[in-house]
Amino acid sequence: MSRINEETKVLIFSDDSEILNSVESALKDEEDFSILDRKISDEEVQSTIAKMQPNIVLFDFKFSKEKTYEIIDNIATQFPAIAVVVIMPESEVNLSDKVILSGARAFILFPFTNKNLLVTLRRVVELLKRNFPDLTSPEFNIPLPVKPKNTFTVFSPKGGTGSTTVAINLAIALKQLIKGPVLLIDGKPLFGDVALMLNIRTGNSITDLISHAGMLDSQLISQVVVDHASGIKVLPSPVGVSEGQGIRPDDLYKVIVELQSTYPVILIDGGNFLHENTVTYMDASDRIIVIITPDLASVRDVRQFMDVCQSLSYPPEKIVLVLNKTDHKADIRQEEIEKILKFKITCKITSDENFVLSSVNEGIPVMVKNPRHPVSKGIQNLALEIKKMITETNSIYSTAESKINSEVLNKTSRLG
Repeated sequence: MSRINEETKVLIFSDDSEILNSVESALKDEEDFSILDRKISDEEVQSTIAKMQPNIVLFDFKFSKEKTYEIIDNIATQFPAIAVVVIMPESEVNLSDKVILSGARAFILFPFTNKNLLVTLRRVVELLKRNFPDLTSPEFNIPLPVKPKNTFTVFSPKGGTGSTTVAINLAIALKQLIKGPVLLIDGKPLFGDVALMLNIRTGNSITDLISHAGMLDSQLISQVVVDHASGIKVLPSPVGVSEGQGIRPDDLYKVIVELQSTYPVILIDGGNFLHENTVTYMDASDRIIVIITPDLASVRDVRQFMDVCQSLSYPPEKIVLVLNKTDHKADIRQEEIEKILKFKITCKITSDENFVLSSVNEGIPVMVKNPRHPVSKGIQNLALEIKKMITETNSIYSTAESKINSEVLNKTSRLG
């Protein structure tokens, strides 16, 4: 595949002349994109991609409707460094989650404007650069280390696992361990519960920053972010349905990047519904903290999510598996879960439904209500593990940066 810092090569699979003409019209005058070809045989998809080596595959949802999800999955599995963007008719928008779960990086509804297509494709290019960095110092040809973002998304593919409770209390536990501010973001575009569970009453939300995406500064961010009594900073979810539905992934990514330049540690409550904005949060995170409960449904859903992570080209070390609500007699044992998932559990948190429920109803996090409670102890253990990861990645980056500075100094001194 060509270097993603250079011209982005686009391969189109569609037999719809209107779609083909719309794509060509949008890209023809763009110097950073080139169209490799357009193919109409679904039997040639894999061989064509292998031969042409595009950066992005634009795949018409109607191109091979019976095999659409299978084809997308095969592309994502066999060519993880190539992004699939699906062109969907508006009438099929309800199937967009299946498209993302199959391994597509994004989707765009047809008919689309030239601007919308270009924004989507450029966002996908940004994602490729983050997952497959090809960064070098142009003057000295020295590889540059990727600075850790210290951003963590807490997610569970199954509802009712306690992911929001873990995210809130993990942020508080990290604040107690780490010097400097910790930001907690409610990443749910609809029906977010972070502000409710923290007893925060505010009209501020992430949409106040979205409207200024690309133009944020620390002063504006501080006016929107809410202080909690525990010491953490909180960015609540939108208060209205229409606001939540209007958040675009490309704007969201810009806001996250600007927040990462302001806050040394960020926790995101990613909820349990996988969509484009959730993937944007995950792409922008160093680790995904996956919450699983010791029951068959949760294990099954997490196993499917692991497959999605593989199709999104996430390395295994990006996943942190946390076993929540343990110690019931009917629980599936930790060893069995690890055997099924072929993945080690980093930490487990005990169950006390009455204690956690009273905490939620009172708006007092368990870490504040009773730091010595077994539930709080489990979250504190998780916070210690996350702190170790932050310390290790920061140390590796600092060492690599010092080495590069020394190499640059040596080269410049030899140049005279």
